[in-house]
Amino acid sequence: MANSQNPPALLWQIQNARNHVEQIGRLRQLKDEVIGDVRGKEKWVNHGILQSLVHLLQQKPTESPSGLETKEADVPIGQTMDLPDDDRVRLLALQLIASFAKGGPSFLSPLNAVGVVPVVLTYICPLKNPAQLVLTSLRALSNMTEAASLSSKTSTEDTAVLAKALFVPRYIESLCAILDAESTSPTVQEQKCLVASLISRLCKEPRFQDMLADAGVLDALATLLASFVVARGEVLPFTLDTLEREGLDAAIPQATPQGLSLALILEAISVIIADSRFRTGLLLCSPAIMAVLISSEFQERNSQISRTWELLKKSGLAHGRSVDRSAIDYLLPPVPVTTPRFLLSQHHPSFPSKVVSWETPAKHGRVATKFTTVDREWSVGGGDIDEPESPLIPWLIHLMRSSTNDHEKVMAASVLASVFKGGFTSPDREFSLSVLVLPVLCQILKDYQTESGKNLDATFVDSETATAWAILERTPAVLARFIADSVFLQQVAHDSGALKLACKLLKDAYAPSVIQSPPRPWTPNPEERRDFGEDGFSACQLGPPGQVPVCAHKIRMRESSIKLITSLATFKEEFRKEIVGQDILPSVVESLSETPQKPTPPKEKSKTQEDGAVPIHPAGHSPYGHNPTSVLIAACHAVRTLARSVSNLRTALDDNCVAIPIFKLLKHVDIDVKVAACSVVCNLLTESSPMRDPLIKAGVIGVLCLYARSDNAGLRLNSLWALKHLVQMADRDIKRQCLEELGPGWLIQLICDDTEDEALHARVVGARQLLTDADEDEAMDTDDCYPEATDDIWQWQAIHRKGPGFDSTRMRVADSMLRALREKEFDEVRKAREADLVIQEQGIDFIRNLISIPQQPSQADMVDYVFSELGQDRLFDILASKLRVKVLRPFARRQSSSSGTPGGGEGPGAPGRSVSIDSRVLYPQSKIIVAVIYLLTHIAAGIPRHRQLVVAQPELLKLLAGHFNNKDVDVRRSLCHLLKNLVWCDGSDDMLGRDLRVRALKDLGFLQKLEGLEHDAELDVRERAKEAVSTIKGEEEDALRVPHGRVDC
Repeated sequence: MANSQNPPALLWQIQNARNHVEQIGRLRQLKDEVIGDVRGKEKWVNHGILQSLVHLLQQKPTESPSGLETKEADVPIGQTMDLPDDDRVRLLALQLIASFAKGGPSFLSPLNAVGVVPVVLTYICPLKNPAQLVLTSLRALSNMTEAASLSSKTSTEDTAVLAKALFVPRYIESLCAILDAESTSPTVQEQKCLVASLISRLCKEPRFQDMLADAGVLDALATLLASFVVARGEVLPFTLDTLEREGLDAAIPQATPQGLSLALILEAISVIIADSRFRTGLLLCSPAIMAVLISSEFQERNSQISRTWELLKKSGLAHGRSVDRSAIDYLLPPVPVTTPRFLLSQHHPSFPSKVVSWETPAKHGRVATKFTTVDREWSVGGGDIDEPESPLIPWLIHLMRSSTNDHEKVMAASVLASVFKGGFTSPDREFSLSVLVLPVLCQILKDYQTESGKNLDATFVDSETATAWAILERTPAVLARFIADSVFLQQVAHDSGALKLACKLLKDAYAPSVIQSPPRPWTPNPEERRDFGEDGFSACQLGPPGQVPVCAHKIRMRESSIKLITSLATFKEEFRKEIVGQDILPSVVESLSETPQKPTPPKEKSKTQEDGAVPIHPAGHSPYGHNPTSVLIAACHAVRTLARSVSNLRTALDDNCVAIPIFKLLKHVDIDVKVAACSVVCNLLTESSPMRDPLIKAGVIGVLCLYARSDNAGLRLNSLWALKHLVQMADRDIKRQCLEELGPGWLIQLICDDTEDEALHARVVGARQLLTDADEDEAMDTDDCYPEATDDIWQWQAIHRKGPGFDSTRMRVADSMLRALREKEFDEVRKAREADLVIQEQGIDFIRNLISIPQQPSQADMVDYVFSELGQDRLFDILASKLRVKVLRPFARRQSSSSGTPGGGEGPGAPGRSVSIDSRVLYPQSKIIVAVIYLLTHIAAGIPRHRQLVVAQPELLKLLAGHFNNKDVDVRRSLCHLLKNLVWCDGSDDMLGRDLRVRALKDLGFLQKLEGLEHDAELDVRERAKEAVSTIKGEEEDALRVPHGRVDC
């Protein structure tokens, strides 16, 4: 029998077959031997079978891999047909590669060594390959992706390599063609499921998400989602006439055939639109979505739901907007809209967020994040405008409530979370989410929490268990995204038991595994086994064995549960206390380490250390696995939010020694981990933190000063923020050390120059050097925008792929809206200047905290020290420049002055300034104004000589006088503090100086402006203004009180 042949003989027969028929027979024999036999696969890899399989696949005639540029297709998409012998050989070779990839992570190294991925990718184009070859190649890629997710330590690198190979234009076009195929055959439906699965597992980077959105993949997925709406019979029949008039009737897809997974389509959509308003807008504006879920008024007077809504409206508990509800809304139960009492007194976080966003309270207890801070002038419904929100939103809620598939529910909620965070929902939709969505997610957590505790240490798990694990891994993260910015939703999630569930899941994720790596198959001839060598990349040697699925599941559960804990701890102090009371801090601390050990409470840890019983497991062999960077970052964010509590800082966090692992992460090789760790240090270096001194002794000052010079804006911002907290109420030696190591010159550059703007401009200038041969007019044309900006040539693929006849008023409006969203999201100039503003604010606050000393003699000495290091006149000039209107750097026909800061409060059209009509004007930002005023307030809080220095800056005072009518209450309040300090009298020796300062301020009109603030709308401003006015008029009796200086919080 042929089965008795040894591998070298069969391999020789495969390589030297006389014809395709003989080769097919030998490949089938090999297939029968290796499928389901890991030991057999290893044996064949050792004999070099993979090179032969790749060689067979490379014998395909040389054609364009995508084949999409040819007008004629050799094979109809999705048509299953009898294959010729050469294609049958390739099909068997692909099946064998898919089988070897199914063997696990240890087979990735030999597969990559022979270059399998590029060869397999050439077979995914449905326009040039038979459906069977396309399907098998996708299965091979899917198996390699699954194996990469189980690789120990290098899992992210392996999946990143696959993503980089797959997400290139020619292969993205092939993916789009598969998703666009209209065939109803089961083969094509499985192809679509595999494509959606690959996208959801590999598309993690924003650049890949943008590529898929721009290439039309997102619109293709949206069309498939719309086909499920059609299949469910939820298209409104009375809207067809409207669709015909608008030209959208052709966008209605056919009903979904059997075999396509709604959960996978939703998951792929969720991954692509994550953290992007533009991509979320692309989904909502997809022609198929707009056609099947049209915004149409629907009134059914005899409906019980309609009567319920009418009663709620009359009682004042219905929607406050004037627009009517869409017909899809009537699929949902009526939800009364009320404002919870606890929202009337919102909690304001005192500490910085992780990157460049400012946390400010907003409506219904939501804070402004990178989504909610964007302008709402363009919106796809929702917000405060009278435009109806997309019907996709209530449909997703309806899907969550009506579906019997929990995976579908979680993925529908994930898409809905992106839409909600993007600001595309109406203000009252938050109450619907609290009643109709969050309880469902919390119930899913309760139902599946036992799955996390299963001690399944098998090399492979069944599909049912894998699906249950996927649901459990994603649900906490989805819930965290919903509640991250909303006090109200956090309270609802807490009341639904989310906090205790998240803590339990985190503890379960640190249950030790019996085995960590798949055991090697038994063999009667162990001398024949070849273990992987030191290089681990030989085509005939297996690589590292990876980890068992349950270990990978537990690691993903750590990240997901920590994210939910972080979201719950964002605002409320009582939630932070409850989290600490759940004894999960040891697990959080272990999540700060790449090689975690058993989570041990502080008391038990000290005892085990004294007994010498702490087990140290070598890397890769710990029963607690290996934490990837995603877990490290999530743990950093958790510690940061818990550290907002002074009580936690002084007790629980200090007892659990979080400072040590955080300081180690400051030196991590990954830049994102550094940024996250630096954000934690911001809170650990506050005045009330007992961890400040240990961190200083460990050398945190040098690390932070080094990072303040980083090219990464986020790292530069967080390091400067941490230094600002460090110098607050610190010893003078520490203050001097911080300034010396940071460098006075660099500090001046940070607060004076637009560092990010200048760096961006330098890149543009460098790119323009390539145009030296062009004439002057051509060079001027290149100045119109940055090279990165592609808005002028961007085309909406949803319309472009349908042809020029596909046009309507709604589509034109949607196209304009998407262009506006894209311009805001991809505008490098805007991003650079936003980064500059927050860095400048922290730099000014750093100087303010440097001179913030309660004892007056020491405070005066520190002010003089700062003046000597930075330059007194230079510092005042910089502060004055921050209060002026600035002409932004024009990139077309630059005619304005290089400084870009008009003087004396003159606008862009002031005499003596030539400003291009293409220039834009940036007015002083409120946060920068407040930072400048409080720095001056601290200077004036010292000795009379320093107050006189401030009054001796007429240009600066004139600029300040223009901000008494500023709409920001903090600006008006800070001006009252400053003027009270400026006119303060330290005693009889300062009487003459005080009179001179009062006269100078009166001459500039400050008294009159202060008297105007006595009638301010804000009570605190009115009281501060009255105090300042009475001080100027000399009505204060206690002339020896310490001037009011601001203390940083």
